Amino acid sequence: MSSLNPFWEYLTPVTSRASLASVSETPTRSFTYQSAGRPVRNFNLIPSSDDDLQSQTFLPRATDPSVRTRNPILTENPSKSSSRSSSRAARSLPPKYEYSSWPSAAKYSLSSSYQDEPCPKFPLTKAVILPAFIIIVPMTFLIGALFGLILGYRVKSDKSLFTQVSNSHLLENRGVFLVNYSATRIVFVASWASTMAPLLAGFIMNLHSFQSALVMTRSSSGFDQHDLPTPYQYSLLVGLCLASIGRLWRFFSYSAGKDVVIPPVLRRAARMLSLTLFLACVVFAADSAVHYTTSTIAFDRVSVSSEKLSYGRGLSEACLTLNRSENFGLPCSRNGLVAMNDYDTFARGQNEIFFLNHGISNESEILLVDQPGDNDTIQAAVIIPQHAILSTYRDYRAETVGVVTTCEPITNQCEWTDGGSNDNYSQFNCSDHFWGILGKMVQIDTTGRTVEDPDVPPLAYKPGSAVQYAYFQDADLNVPYDSAGDLGPIMEDSDLINPVYFGFAARFAAVSQRAGVNMSSDPGVHQGLTATYDVILKCQYTTSSVDYSWVNSSAYINEITPSPNGTLAELFHGYNPAGSFSSFDNDVQDLFLQAVLSENTQQLADAFANGYSKRVLGVIGPFLSARENLQEQNRTPLLVAKVPKLPLAFLVACCLGYVVLGITSVVVACRALGKLDVRDVAFRFSLPALALYAFRDRTTDEVALKPADGGHPVFDEKKITSETMRVAVEGDPRNGFSLKSLV
Repeated sequence: MSSLNPFWEYLTPVTSRASLASVSETPTRSFTYQSAGRPVRNFNLIPSSDDDLQSQTFLPRATDPSVRTRNPILTENPSKSSSRSSSRAARSLPPKYEYSSWPSAAKYSLSSSYQDEPCPKFPLTKAVILPAFIIIVPMTFLIGALFGLILGYRVKSDKSLFTQVSNSHLLENRGVFLVNYSATRIVFVASWASTMAPLLAGFIMNLHSFQSALVMTRSSSGFDQHDLPTPYQYSLLVGLCLASIGRLWRFFSYSAGKDVVIPPVLRRAARMLSLTLFLACVVFAADSAVHYTTSTIAFDRVSVSSEKLSYGRGLSEACLTLNRSENFGLPCSRNGLVAMNDYDTFARGQNEIFFLNHGISNESEILLVDQPGDNDTIQAAVIIPQHAILSTYRDYRAETVGVVTTCEPITNQCEWTDGGSNDNYSQFNCSDHFWGILGKMVQIDTTGRTVEDPDVPPLAYKPGSAVQYAYFQDADLNVPYDSAGDLGPIMEDSDLINPVYFGFAARFAAVSQRAGVNMSSDPGVHQGLTATYDVILKCQYTTSSVDYSWVNSSAYINEITPSPNGTLAELFHGYNPAGSFSSFDNDVQDLFLQAVLSENTQQLADAFANGYSKRVLGVIGPFLSARENLQEQNRTPLLVAKVPKLPLAFLVACCLGYVVLGITSVVVACRALGKLDVRDVAFRFSLPALALYAFRDRTTDEVALKPADGGHPVFDEKKITSETMRVAVEGDPRNGFSLKSLV
């Protein structure tokens, strides 16, 4: 008796009209067959005969709506019937039936009682909701998280007002995001894209399997049976629907073979999996680019202040309103009126002079700052607030007072005569009013004032035997500068000069030089009859208005403009009256000895000039008042993540590609299920279904095909909890092995 299990039917077409006629004349009997979970199939059974075709022929009933008059007759392969006798098995079919090639032009008629029944809405939603959620939501969330981090922590900053800490090149770079967030955490979030991408292939192919199931179902019952896969191709299709990379690789090698016809359903599945894996590789490349190009950089976030502090300096109101004539011709640095009326105020000013000259003031400090231009030897002395009270992260621009002093050695331009007591004197004569004797002791009285000395010019200062200097109105050192009226009337404020010229003569011992340096042969040095060296310098100091910037705890001069009159310069010149002798002059001798530690007289002159500028400003500084800053900004140093936009946009586009692919797959799956409920077919694209198909027992089959949502039987491996059949291996290595089922 022939097998009635439709899963093991091997059908071959019968196209002979004569045979069809003979069959139509043969008495038939009807029977109905239904396998668990399968559609009802109605057949007409034609008894077999040795004179007729060597098979049993099944014809669908005429009442079956699926029957078409053009359908060929279906026959059961005799080789699959266990009841065939050995003589019948030895018989052969006619050649056109025995080895029919595939695909064949003839069609197999598979009839069923169903019409096109779409999948109910709830089961449809249940079938696609999980893969759709896993594909779309994580990638969408990842895109949102990236944009949330980048836009939420994006650095917002004003452009820096100062080029020294300029952030303009970063703010103007449209190709990067500056994010005040850890670069490591940003790339960690981005790396989830490349982690998730390969995992989504299985869910995308799960959705695609519904379309493949619909195509196979329609091709099986229509005129496209030649588009159905062979058993081996079906195994490839199952592997592709399971997102197996190994099966995809095998598909490519298989499809490259000769005379291999790839059915469209298999080709579409391979294309979809290839697209999914290619997109995963692109995501990995984009993620790698984001990792490689993202870096951590130092960035100054700037906030320009509308309310400005007062760090500038200008001449105080008390000095501007002082009448020098009422103050005995002296400037406000020697304000006798204040000394008589408010001694504490006068004393605080004198104390501040000492503090500034020794760098211990709590209010201000004097810095030597390079001037704009190419002159890197002569610096300007500027007064600023004590840096200890300044914030490291507050930058500002202000105006203050500065002093620039220049000197040049003129020793060889003066006349020299050596001799005197123990040959210790060196007499010099540089101009009509600048001459004297170095080495001769200073003559002072018991009150501390110098006694008139015929070897010292009027208005000259001689604090010691090794130092003598005097102030002049001209660069040739011929017109003494008598602002206080010691030799004549008091000079008007409008007659005060800026710059102020002065000549400076000094002596130093040979041992005062820097080790390894000998300036005895320098043209700027005069060596007398003893082991001492004499130097004459012609100098000038100029007070100026200085536009400077304080940036990152350093001062920079933007512009320096000499003062239009001599009011500021007079604060220093008039502070030490001619003929007086005080410890203040001791500082100038120490300043000169510091300058002697140079390699030549020009360097000595420059070093002395820079030090003298600080000396001048140390007297002027206490009598200045605060001025409002011109510009001000607060700066916050940050370590920010520099994220290039192009790799990031590429990564986001790839993630969006997964979202679009997921939405498209959901739409295609819903349309397929909306046309026909093929969930059972789609769920059979799995290894459990193949195994149960090959090693099946009726009990397990009925359990796996219990009706699901909507009343349609759907294969569900989760329903299989126990089985009675076992899979065994039979054979040996010499003859080969085979699998068989044991009950």
